[in-house]
Amino acid sequence: MKFLILLLGNIAWAQSFEAASIKLNNSGQRGQGISTRPARIKIVNSSLKLCVQMAWNVKDFQVSGGTGWMDSEHYDIDAVAAEPFKKDEYREMLKTLLAERFGLAVHSEMQDKQGYALVVAKNGSKLRPPVEDPSVQFSMTPSGDTTLKAPNVSMAQLASALSNSLGAIVVDKTGIEGRFDASFQWTPDQPMRLKSGDPAPAPTPDAAPGPSIFTAIQERLGLRLESRKVPTEVIVIDHANRPSEN
Repeated sequence: MKFLILLLGNIAWAQSFEAASIKLNNSGQRGQGISTRPARIKIVNSSLKLCVQMAWNVKDFQVSGGTGWMDSEHYDIDAVAAEPFKKDEYREMLKTLLAERFGLAVHSEMQDKQGYALVVAKNGSKLRPPVEDPSVQFSMTPSGDTTLKAPNVSMAQLASALSNSLGAIVVDKTGIEGRFDASFQWTPDQPMRLKSGDPAPAPTPDAAPGPSIFTAIQERLGLRLESRKVPTEVIVIDHANRPSEN
């Protein structure tokens, strides 16, 4: 209860949305999305748990608790602010909205979760100098391999990108400062999903399998993923109600 009081206290000081529409999405589609404008956000086909991920800027394995509907029921949210908000300021505003409309109460705790440490391999790193493009993107080749385009990243950003791909926490333990071109390609254990949520097309039958993500990181970047228990922040859902639509 103490955390909830502190949370609501912080919310009172944050900018909030002036108006918001929340509607149940029964389309059956698998894709989700969020778009932000200077004074508006639109969230499409999102579960409450995914909204919590967005608001607290965590990954799916960092959200726990709650009941089944919080993961299975999807909503469309259209929220408008009285004035433009700064980049990422919408996260605090979304926390306010979830507390007001879903009665959301959460607490944060540290848990030891199975994850990985990103370390330098035995023969040293093979990181390349960065290029101007700052974007970080995943894509799939016709053969079914996954490419991580990361031409200008820090090791902390690389660890975060790898966490998205592995579905487990990855922490930077390389001790390497600066920015690098850390792009590389590997063959995933399971096909990546498209933005629509559908599985990517299967590779051609004659496609030769490439290296695993673990092998590719070591061969291409001179880094290594070391399995270990990692202290991880987890957002635990204590309580929430289905919202009234409007």
